[in-house]
Amino acid sequence: MDLRQFNPTPTQIEAAAQHLRYQPFIVDDDRHTGVAYSWLYTSDPTAAAENEFLFDRRTTAPDVWAKAMDGNRRLAAMYDGFVDRIVSICPPGGSYLDVGCNTGYFPVRASLSGIRTAAGIDLGDYSNAVTTLNRITGASAKFSVGSHDPNTHTIRMNDNFGIEKFDVVSTSALLCHLPDPLHFLAAMARLASKAFFIWNAFIETDELLIHYNAPNRFTDIEFPNGFDEGTTISLGLLFHSMSKLGFTHHEELKLAPEWMPESWIRPACLHAFLFWR
Repeated sequence: MDLRQFNPTPTQIEAAAQHLRYQPFIVDDDRHTGVAYSWLYTSDPTAAAENEFLFDRRTTAPDVWAKAMDGNRRLAAMYDGFVDRIVSICPPGGSYLDVGCNTGYFPVRASLSGIRTAAGIDLGDYSNAVTTLNRITGASAKFSVGSHDPNTHTIRMNDNFGIEKFDVVSTSALLCHLPDPLHFLAAMARLASKAFFIWNAFIETDELLIHYNAPNRFTDIEFPNGFDEGTTISLGLLFHSMSKLGFTHHEELKLAPEWMPESWIRPACLHAFLFWR
């Protein structure tokens, strides 16, 4: 998202530069943010420091700046494509929740696209980022600290925004960080009255499989919850699970030329699916 189009004030620009990192935003002519460079050009994106997701033309090598700008613009275009499809299936005056929303790209853009209640939750407190984006863009996105609890297999949030079920729920690159992926799908389904969007890596087989990497090296979490890095399920298990959860229709969002490159998407086995009842 290019924040320059909203003519932010100098104070708002500096607030954006302070609070935005992982998701793709152009802050001003000299600064932009996003994880795409790490995904495309580093061997271990999980090792990147948070400040490495802010690129400043004045201090960044020209080749890195160019690659980061191109990668993050592609990531933004892909995110915009995802949100456009989410908005298209959400009824007028509807509600939408993004689980694992980070700094709020999806709910902010959904709000700007006309969703009345566009909300996001995340384990981290990104309320300042969402507030900053609302002030700059005129959106009315909502945020609450919240997460999937693998001990209870439920999605907990400090504020449910007065809604028991949302028309559409979504999650991007989150299932890969969970030790209980099927329980997570069930928890998401309980929140969604109409549709569910997911973007993640999947095992490309019809067999019913779950793959775990070694337990998370960063934390000492009680077994089995440490298996929360690189979790993947098979496409066969995804489709079977969503059907059992009542989502009888689905489509895969097709890769567009301006999105993240196929040379990265395909080897990573990344897929974006919309399921609906």
